[in-house]
Amino acid sequence: MKDTPKRLVIDCHGFIGTGKTWTEPARDVDYQADALFAHDGDAGIDRHCVMPPRNDTYTQANKLVAGKCEKHPDKLIGFAAHSPQREAGRLRVMLVEEVRSMGLRGVRSDGHPTRELLNAALELNIPVMYYPGPGKWQELGAFYHMPATAYPKVNFILPHIGQYCSWRWPPHMEAIDLAKRYSNVYLDMSGIGSFKYVEMAARELAAEKLLFGACAPEQDPRVAREGLRLLKLPPDHHAKVAGLNFLALISKKPA
Repeated sequence: MKDTPKRLVIDCHGFIGTGKTWTEPARDVDYQADALFAHDGDAGIDRHCVMPPRNDTYTQANKLVAGKCEKHPDKLIGFAAHSPQREAGRLRVMLVEEVRSMGLRGVRSDGHPTRELLNAALELNIPVMYYPGPGKWQELGAFYHMPATAYPKVNFILPHIGQYCSWRWPPHMEAIDLAKRYSNVYLDMSGIGSFKYVEMAARELAAEKLLFGACAPEQDPRVAREGLRLLKLPPDHHAKVAGLNFLALISKKPA
């Protein structure tokens, strides 16, 4: 990229490939690179971290993500996705190949992360994105306290500041509290239903704990980028939230 790291803007939460939406009610989707990049110029987004939509198994979906990242190395950063329950017993082998050989930089957990998944993430020095999902907002802490405590050297990304496209305050408040409590829990600001919770997170958390995200192409990245502007962060904080924080999470060299 020609942009200096200080100016880099990264959507930490994007999608590419076929499958079903991560949120309910599920629907079939086919996210194409052209749609992902369509508004980058207007939004001022330099790179996207992409992962597959939901699938029954993820071997082929992750290969597609890796292939797209190889084709667009200056635009895409790839995350694998895996189900700790449906793919149990094979997670380490698959992740080792996907990280060491295919260049993926993290993993999204489709289901509550197990020790098998977290041990592999710890070994490979990669972050784990985990969203308990709709209907779990009253128990968000129960899904995060144990993994964050048991694996203090694994970094967790909690999407949507706790709840996707919601106007309910409890999940957002609990997500902010989790990020305050645990040094290894980070919040992404994608897909928020009410902007006041993004403002609350920016006000109450250290700048290092918040990640810019747009959910492109499912959501319009121009809207997310405007939200980042409206936070009116000091320049050094803006740079961290816009991209430097995410780069720090994926900067550890895979073991």
